[in-house]
Amino acid sequence: MFTMTALFDTPGNVTLALKGSVSAEVVPEIDRLIRDGRERQRQVVLDLSEVTLMDPAAARFFAAQLRAGIELADCPSYLRHWISAESKNETE
Repeated sequence: MFTMTALFDTPGNVTLALKGSVSAEVVPEIDRLIRDGRERQRQVVLDLSEVTLMDPAAARFFAAQLRAGIELADCPSYLRHWISAESKNETE
C-alpha cells in the first residue's frame, strides 16, 4: 500500500511524505505533485523515511529527481544506496 501527504512545513517549501511501497504505478502522481510545487515556486523535498519498498522504475525516478535538485530527506540507507547507483548508471 502507498500513501503520500503534502506538508507545507515552512514558507516556500513543500515536503511530500511518502509511505509504503513505491512502484511505477504511483510515480506519475508523485511527478505531478513535484511539478505542481515547482510551478508554485516552492522547494520540493521528498521524505522517504517511511518507504518500505520500491521497484526499479521508482529508483530511477528518484535518481532523476536528485539530479534535478529535489532533496531526498530521511531516506533509509539501503534505498539511498540503490538510488545513488541508479543515478550513476544514468550518467555513464
